[in-house]
Amino acid sequence: MVKVDIDARVGGRFCFTDRRDGEDVEHVGEYLEIDRPRRLVFTFAVPKYSEAYTKVSIDIVPVGYGCELSLLHEDVLPEWADATQEGWGDILGKLDTRLQRDPSRQLLAADTARFERLLPGPIERVWSYLTDSDKRAQWLGSGAMEQRVGSEFQLRFDHAQLSQTPVAPPPRFASITAGKTTHHRVLACQPPTLLAISWGDEPDSSEVSFELARSGEQVRLTVTHCKLKPTDVAGVSGGWHTHLNILADRLDGHLPQPFWPVFSHLLSRYEQLSQG
Repeated sequence: MVKVDIDARVGGRFCFTDRRDGEDVEHVGEYLEIDRPRRLVFTFAVPKYSEAYTKVSIDIVPVGYGCELSLLHEDVLPEWADATQEGWGDILGKLDTRLQRDPSRQLLAADTARFERLLPGPIERVWSYLTDSDKRAQWLGSGAMEQRVGSEFQLRFDHAQLSQTPVAPPPRFASITAGKTTHHRVLACQPPTLLAISWGDEPDSSEVSFELARSGEQVRLTVTHCKLKPTDVAGVSGGWHTHLNILADRLDGHLPQPFWPVFSHLLSRYEQLSQG
């Protein structure tokens, strides 16, 4: 995908330019209905192959803690039916994978943020990435931790070293270019399903809990950070979002992206949400 233009309003148009074997292919259309966040209808055409415009309708309905997306593509020429169905199947499959990997924050209260993430199992493996210093250092911070309520430990953060392409922090965070050490205490520990720790120096410390549950061959990890100061919510949200991206990459066997560019983008996003 080499160029994307979107004017997301009724009557607005879009153009996605896809490069295939060195040749650019445009996908164009016009938005007919936009009912956020439940319905989207637009015309669709690929002029390189046909001047005919078809119609795509997308409906989204809540189902439990998730949602169900239905896509209807009308007026497709018979000779393009199989390719169209295969194409949408591939796109929606990738969307599903991305949404499973990309945690969405829930604000449970003004001082509490929660993330959920489905990760490859088994559960004991995910637990080890929370409690083993060497494994935790690959996505969060190093530091030996005794799995016992009341035990105290330190976490050593070196965000630039979490990927194979170190990137220095932006000027706003230049004070921790060389890393940062924080103090913690184990508040709850039930291997391999629950770990809760204090976060920061008492008496102003906040609390983080990690809850693990089996979900088929995957593991649902829920991270809840509570007792936050209002000024810290956006930064903490951006931090956990970025660190969980890295954890998912490590467990999937992928090389993670550099921490600071991703965190800076997410921090901006969460700051905008807090202002809204």
